[in-house]
Order: sequence, then structure tokens, then C-alpha cells
Amino acid sequence: MVDRFTDMRTHEIELDCTRDLGELNLRYHSTGIGGVHPMAMPDPIVEGIKGLDFPLIRIFLQEFFFIYKDDCSFNWATLDAYMDAAHATGAKIMASICLKPHALYPVVDEDVWKPNDILKWQHVIRELVKRYSVERDYVSHWSVGNETNIGEWGGCPFRITSPDDFFEYYKLTIKPILETMPNAKVGGPSYAGTHGASEYIGRFVELCKAQSLQLDFVSYNMYSDDPVQWAGDAAKIKAAAAVYDEKIEIYVTELNIGIGNEASVEEKAYDAKRAAGLAAILLALHEGGAINGTFQYHAYDQFCDPRLFAPFYAKHRYMAEHWNDIPHRLGLFDLNGVPRPQYFVYDMLKKLAPCRVAVNVKCDTLYMIASRDKDKRVTIFTSNYAVAGAQDAILKFQSRGMPEGIYRMHVNRIDSERKWDKTKLIPVEDRVTYVHDDFHFTVFAPKNSVLFIEFNREEAQ
Repeated sequence: MVDRFTDMRTHEIELDCTRDLGELNLRYHSTGIGGVHPMAMPDPIVEGIKGLDFPLIRIFLQEFFFIYKDDCSFNWATLDAYMDAAHATGAKIMASICLKPHALYPVVDEDVWKPNDILKWQHVIRELVKRYSVERDYVSHWSVGNETNIGEWGGCPFRITSPDDFFEYYKLTIKPILETMPNAKVGGPSYAGTHGASEYIGRFVELCKAQSLQLDFVSYNMYSDDPVQWAGDAAKIKAAAAVYDEKIEIYVTELNIGIGNEASVEEKAYDAKRAAGLAAILLALHEGGAINGTFQYHAYDQFCDPRLFAPFYAKHRYMAEHWNDIPHRLGLFDLNGVPRPQYFVYDMLKKLAPCRVAVNVKCDTLYMIASRDKDKRVTIFTSNYAVAGAQDAILKFQSRGMPEGIYRMHVNRIDSERKWDKTKLIPVEDRVTYVHDDFHFTVFAPKNSVLFIEFNREEAQ
């Protein structure tokens, strides 16, 4: 933390509450779990995620639940506990189907995507949907596959490099879903990365439309530190799908900062730059307007037991390398339920007022959005972030249109000082102030930090 504030650059920012820019809702940015181990989400993490009030979360149904046995019977015990915990967060579920039962895929080979008995495969899917969408009202969205373009390198036992082949796999898989739950939302393929994604997804959408096959959403996964890349790639994928269906929804089923570019040590998990990068990415995607939902991966840190992967997965040592030996620590929580800085990004988004107002800032490293709630509350969310070269700064806001009166001003900040108690941020500033026609205020924005500024009207209306 610097101590010579007079030497910093000051950014002049205009906050205009007279300019109503419509409804503001960033709750479509959410989180997800799965793909690494079959343990149910622990209670402290369930409660923490529940507190963020996500409408939809994404889970990854890996084969290690072993629901379909070689004698063609079912064992739901492990998956039931897993699904019950996910449901306890209060969110509906998007479930990505990545099951590969030994009875239907007796050879461990990521390139084998067609089951040896299609009717039995469809029976498995039918029972899965019946259990978690009909008997239990948990899953509203069923997604087929995960990173099918790279298979086991992407955590999926299926490698389907051709979009035409993926279309065939999708077609035989959604048939029992829609027969069992006609109002289900269906889609896929959670393409790995964005290189080649537009072509693969565009072709997949084309085939679905040509055969009048239901397709409600397409999806992809991405790990990158660059908000500009995020917004640009989302626009390209949206455009590729819109050639055949302008209304199709676009989801990022795994979203996070870049993996593997920094040392994986515990202390790095509390680097505020991770939170600042995440916040900047979410705002860049929102401004781009191409995305209908994102799922930060993971809700909490993961570990991997390679013995669970061995029966259906050739690269089980690789999985242990990336999710056990190198844990990455990308979760909103650690395994013990202690929040990481990124948790508070979503806590801030939840608290934004519902009506967007204008805020004008001329700085490439400041990502910012502002909103109000009638005449009682004004909120500002900002990230001072750059992949490289962010600088400590003073933010001087000149306000216009805030109703005159007495307010309590809170400033919360995610930075290197870790000012929080459990899941509650501790304000770095908390004061009473009088707002008038020429009101302005100043806050400190360290490099790679996230700020949430809130004004609450205190006097009687």
C-alpha cells in the first residue's frame, strides 16, 4: 500500500444519476462445481453459495458416480448426496452429462462416443432425468458433454472432434431427456477454449436447425486473464450461432482466469489480482451483451483421487496432476469453507441497485458500472485491473442527480489487506455525508483491486 497519495494519478469520473440506462441485473454470472471428485458439497460451502442467491449453477456429472452397474441396475447413493447438496444452495441446476458406464463403453477409449447399446444408453439418461428433474425438481438445463473437442485433456471421457459426430451424439442423448421432461432446456457442447469454437459451434447449430432438433443453448469454456479477449471471443461465438438462430442462448460453462501462468502456492489464492481480473472479465462480458450466463469454475477448491478415474479414463494421472498435485485454488472457497477474494466479487454484484445510471470514466484499466434504487440508494462497482501495468489511483467522482440529503457512505474493497470477516466485507470507509448539487467524493483504488461504493439515504423522505 502506498503512502504518497499526492503522487498518484487522479481519474476524474462523472456519475450521472439523471441518465436512466434501464434495468441492471448481473446475477446471470454464477458458479459451478464438478468433474474432479464425487464428494457432496460441504455444509459451510453450501451456506456460502446460498448467500450469493444464484438463480442457476452448473454441475459436471462425471462417470465416477457409477450410477449404472454392469448388471444394468442403478446405484444412486453417491449422486443423490451430491445433487441434494447442490440443490440446497437454492439455485436451479444446469447439469452437464459426461457419464460413460462400463456396461455401455467396455473399452477405455476417449474416441469411442457411441454406446454399444443406444437403447440402454437412452434408458440411463431417461432415469437420470426422471430422478433429478421430475421426482426432484433440481435440474432445469441439461447440457450434453464437456470439452468434447479435446476429450480427456479437458476432463471429459468423450473426445468428439467433429461437430457432425457431436450432433449425432447430442441427438441420441436429448431424445430421452425431452421425452421425460418436455420443458427441459437442452444444449452443449462446452467447447474447450475459443480457438475453432465459432466453426464447431456454428456447424452444430446449423445441423440442429436443419433437422428441427431442439437446441436452447450452446456453450464453451475459457480460462484467460484478458477482458478484451473475453468480450471479443464471446461476440464471435454469438455471431456464428446467430447465423442459424438469433435467439439461441450462449453460456460460458467454465469461466476463470488463466491457469498455469503463476506458481500454485496457497498464498497466491489470496492475490487480489485474481478477484480484480474476474470482476473486469464479468463487466466486459456484460458490456459486450453476447452472453446469457457464466459459471465460474469452481465454487470451491477441488482435489482428485486418480483411482476413481482409472476404470473409465486413460489419463487419470493427468487429472491428479492438475487438480491434486497442482490444485490451482480457483474456488470461491477453499475446501474448509474459507472464502477466497473472488467470493466477494459475486457478493458485490448481488448488492448492485437495480436501475443502471451513467458513469463516465476515461481509463482503460478501470472497469465500472453504477446503479440506483429509486431515491434511496446509489451503488458503484469497479475494478482497477490490467493484465500488466495497472497502477494505484485516486478516483474522484463528480455526481449529478443524486437527491439532496444525508447519506451513509460505505466503501468496501478487495485488495491485498484482506478486509473481511468470514463472508462479510469490512468497510474501508464508513461515514455520513451530505449530498448536494455539486457533490463530489474521492476514493483510493489500489492496482488490481475491486471496489464497491454505496450511498444509503438516511433521513426521512
